[in-house]
Amino acid sequence: MAFKLSPEAQARVNEHRAWAAERASIMSVLDDANLVATAKLYIANMTPLRFAPGEPVYDATMWHIILPELLRRIEDRSR
Repeated sequence: MAFKLSPEAQARVNEHRAWAAERASIMSVLDDANLVATAKLYIANMTPLRFAPGEPVYDATMWHIILPELLRRIEDRSR
């Protein structure tokens, strides 16, 4: 059985879910070039939490290797 949130906490959850649904809706209709540009903008304004390039952990591999490769492939395909 799930626990019941306070009305204030439930309102925050609902607000966050609505925000995430709106962002997902926006991203789902972007063409490849605009999706790549948006991803690059978000990446430029973020940092990996703890790991530098080359550290053998999932976070660093995803951030420094997989995401750039995915973006490169999408960008190349959309040209």
